[in-house]
Amino acid sequence: MPAHRNFLAAAAISALLALTAACGGINTEATGSASGGAGSTFRFAYSVGPSRYDPHRASSSFDNASLFPVYDRLVHLTTAAEPVPGLATGWQYTDGGKRLVFELRPGVRFHDGTPFDAAAAKANLDRARTLQGSTVASELKAVERVDVLGPMTVSLALTAPDSSLIGVFSDRAGMMVSPAAFDDPQLDLRPVGAGPYQIVSYSPNDRVVLRRFPGYWDPAAQRVETMAIVIQPDTTTRMNALRAGEVDAALLAGNQVAEARQYDLGVVGDVTLAFYHLQLNRTRAEFGDIRVRRALNHAIDRDAIIHGVLFGNGKPAAQPFPPGYYAHDPDLPDPYPYDPPKARQLLAEAGLAGGFEFEAIVPNTDPGTAVAVQEQLADIGVRMKIREVSSGEAADLFYGRQQGDAMVAPWGGRADPIQTLGLLYTSKGFSNPGGHTAPELEQLIGQARRTIDPAARTELLHQIDRMVLDQALDVPVVFADTNYGHAARVTDLHSWLSNKPEFRGVGAAGTGR
Repeated sequence: MPAHRNFLAAAAISALLALTAACGGINTEATGSASGGAGSTFRFAYSVGPSRYDPHRASSSFDNASLFPVYDRLVHLTTAAEPVPGLATGWQYTDGGKRLVFELRPGVRFHDGTPFDAAAAKANLDRARTLQGSTVASELKAVERVDVLGPMTVSLALTAPDSSLIGVFSDRAGMMVSPAAFDDPQLDLRPVGAGPYQIVSYSPNDRVVLRRFPGYWDPAAQRVETMAIVIQPDTTTRMNALRAGEVDAALLAGNQVAEARQYDLGVVGDVTLAFYHLQLNRTRAEFGDIRVRRALNHAIDRDAIIHGVLFGNGKPAAQPFPPGYYAHDPDLPDPYPYDPPKARQLLAEAGLAGGFEFEAIVPNTDPGTAVAVQEQLADIGVRMKIREVSSGEAADLFYGRQQGDAMVAPWGGRADPIQTLGLLYTSKGFSNPGGHTAPELEQLIGQARRTIDPAARTELLHQIDRMVLDQALDVPVVFADTNYGHAARVTDLHSWLSNKPEFRGVGAAGTGR
């Protein structure tokens, strides 16, 4: 994986467009290249459905699996999480990084026939910045104004350089909604985008059915005629559906990888930017005390969770980014090795020798990691009460409504490190309930955001990693492998470092059952 991304020379990466459908994943088992014609279908079983189908108000990064087929974005990602052109054919920072200019793809239409042009892009960017309840507005705070420079050119005037924006626009903030659908009160049920597939039907908490959108600019992305995303929170149900041929591919739990191979199913997967963590509302319970936060970190036996819960399919998480990724600091040792006596000592120093109790929200998709954390914390006298909720409401409860003292769940990862750091650790971050932070940390994150030079930016990211660990602002647990099992008829299903599965170019021979 390349160490840096060049945010200045957009023209240089235009040649990478062809990689969007062809690039392989990390440790991804190669699949074939059969194409699906009339009647071909691909059915994918996932753990969670979209919190909303309005991309600017959707509250979970796991929504992207359902949003990507419907909503095209300004920027796409390769499987290695590098930006390539999407609805924008190129981009360039000018004026010392204080202006970002996008050249847009001509001839694109939304599913309702509305043309995509600079005016539509401006309308979407303004909506994402100003919509009441927008969950992406904080990622666009550097955007002062959006100007239309020509029919297919938009310019973003920035209050300061923001090197994260290219990654931001590969995510929900860069998803384009038909302006004609902005005011539709049923947008969450009737999404209108410009993606390769359009909605046929949507039953919340059940399934999304889509069909190929004629005239899409990249036909190679539409190799099946229909697609269904089946929402099945239970891991056993997903595996049974895959084995029975009721679905063609499914998200697997770590303990199902060997089982899938035993039944001659293909498996693709690896560590991604997602990581499980015990995320604390640092304004609740006893979490404002750094000694308590450090104690919780020392109480977690990460290797035991990897082997006991994930069956070896993962790596320990000390930093918020995995080894090998450029934002990970390889020279930073884990300051919190598993050490229950040290944890008890820190609690005693904080006046909590008898421990304390708190409530943690836990999504019901895969509570095994949370149960293991609960048991390990109990060993140091800390009683974690699990409040199990549906996976679709967990993020909204903890981030939006600020219920619960903590949450044990996977952080879905983001296309740019600044997104993760800003959302989790700054005072205005949507995913930082309570807004607790350190002024020095906010200054460093702001400096990294303004730094366009890749090498200087990477060094700043490493400094931020060290501060996050020093202040014990999080309790990272594991980088769990994200694995997908699939039938032999499925081709070109890849592992995505971003942890946002995309189905561009996925094929399925025949019509399935």
